Amino acid sequence: MFLSPVLAAQQCCYRNLEHLNCRPLTRTVKLNESSSARNIEKMQESGELPVSAKTLQATTESYYREYNGRKGAERNDLLRNPEVLFQSLSRDAAMVRALRWIGSDPQVARVLDVGCGDGDSVWTLLRLGFQASNVSGVDIQKEKIARAKASNPAVNFECADATSLEFQDETFDIAMESMMFLQLTDDDIAKRIAAEMIRVTRPGGILLVSDWRYSKPGSSEFKGVSARRIGELYQVGRRTEVCKRFRGPLVPPVGRFVSKYCSPAYFAIQAVLPFLAGHVVTVLRKRKTAGM
Repeated sequence: MFLSPVLAAQQCCYRNLEHLNCRPLTRTVKLNESSSARNIEKMQESGELPVSAKTLQATTESYYREYNGRKGAERNDLLRNPEVLFQSLSRDAAMVRALRWIGSDPQVARVLDVGCGDGDSVWTLLRLGFQASNVSGVDIQKEKIARAKASNPAVNFECADATSLEFQDETFDIAMESMMFLQLTDDDIAKRIAAEMIRVTRPGGILLVSDWRYSKPGSSEFKGVSARRIGELYQVGRRTEVCKRFRGPLVPPVGRFVSKYCSPAYFAIQAVLPFLAGHVVTVLRKRKTAGM
């Protein structure tokens, strides 16, 4: 009965595409002392940001300014907008399934969240028992990092340029990103961020890519994080290998409609019509030796 509007919505599935906000050693992860002088906040104040950081910062700020102005403050409000609930539950479920499959010990695993925003994705880790002292998050937006620190003072949040992270090589067991690459259409910057994520992950460690796989038809505003794009960004076959994929939220117009009007059918639709799952959590493993 409800499939007609669902399939109709699929035809314009990304007209309303949104940015949803879908860690082993027990020690606090510290920044590389030799590069700490490059702290992004100091660079912002002095006007000495490198070109890549300026581009990344401008792109990120422009995206959120335009998105918030167009969608409104309650667009992703769980309490006020019934369209959001099952989209959010599905995103969290995909991440939980991915982390369960990885099997890392949350008591000791070291995790880096790249593009962490105000720390929303970190909450999922903390609820699952990951230790705040072993979790780090970086984001280019100073205001969001300030909110993240206020909400999770025990987590190591830093305002930083993700194309030039200040962590030492092989620091983390898991490096993750959540809905960052979709809005980052500059492939050069995206590849540099992915390369940094690989660099700071230990050999045999995990990279988690939690993102939307479809582009927005007829628009250059978004660039889908497809399996092919992930392969290019993370040098799959040479430096990493794909281990598993977990389906997350349905494409926004469909998922929001189903969440609001027929929520009991949400996960059934996700299972029966997997192409409607626009969001995917991809698990990659960093190879112990780079392939040729």
